[in-house]
Amino acid sequence: MKRKIVVSLIIAIVLLFSQYEVLLKGYARFFTIDNATSGMEATIIILSGSMKTRIPKALELYTAGYGTRLLLTTERSWNFKINLIEMTQEQLAKKIAKILGIQAKFESVRSLKGGATSTFDEAYDLLAFCNKENLRHIIIVTDSYHTRRALFAFKKVFKGTNIKVEVSAAPNDIFNEENWWLSDRGISAYILEPIKLAVYLFNSQNVSFIKND
Repeated sequence: MKRKIVVSLIIAIVLLFSQYEVLLKGYARFFTIDNATSGMEATIIILSGSMKTRIPKALELYTAGYGTRLLLTTERSWNFKINLIEMTQEQLAKKIAKILGIQAKFESVRSLKGGATSTFDEAYDLLAFCNKENLRHIIIVTDSYHTRRALFAFKKVFKGTNIKVEVSAAPNDIFNEENWWLSDRGISAYILEPIKLAVYLFNSQNVSFIKND
């Protein structure tokens, strides 16, 4: 009996290691949602963060007819002392559009608290903006690994409204769902994401034990 158990364990371990890539890819794919629909005259929202990936994806959607308006959320400055020598998100967006040869106008969404420090903050900022502008369909653009959590946060905040919320996944040139465990950035993104998602599952705003004021 013991011999059979040992043999079974060895076989299970061998199978596990032989299929590790399949498991790791499946794990990463769970975090990606890409459900944007075209032809609906939506407003495209570029969440703050990895702007060099999110802005090109938003412009791709814009030129493909997914939306008629491009909005940028307002992130809190990482260092107020050097604001004057930094490019604003709107300036960066215009520069990227110029490089890509796309004519597009960008608008910045005013933050309710002097700059967003979380996806929940961005969702509340956008809800206020959507109500003011009477927007009924938005597509949020963010990095692939962040799409499930971002959509979850927006769905929670927008619950009870008639605003349709979709999400579009922005790729990058360093890692994706198929190879994330081969780079530091990929490992950091996909190991931390389930922890962040767990926090969002049980809250509908910033939690008190994380300083996001």
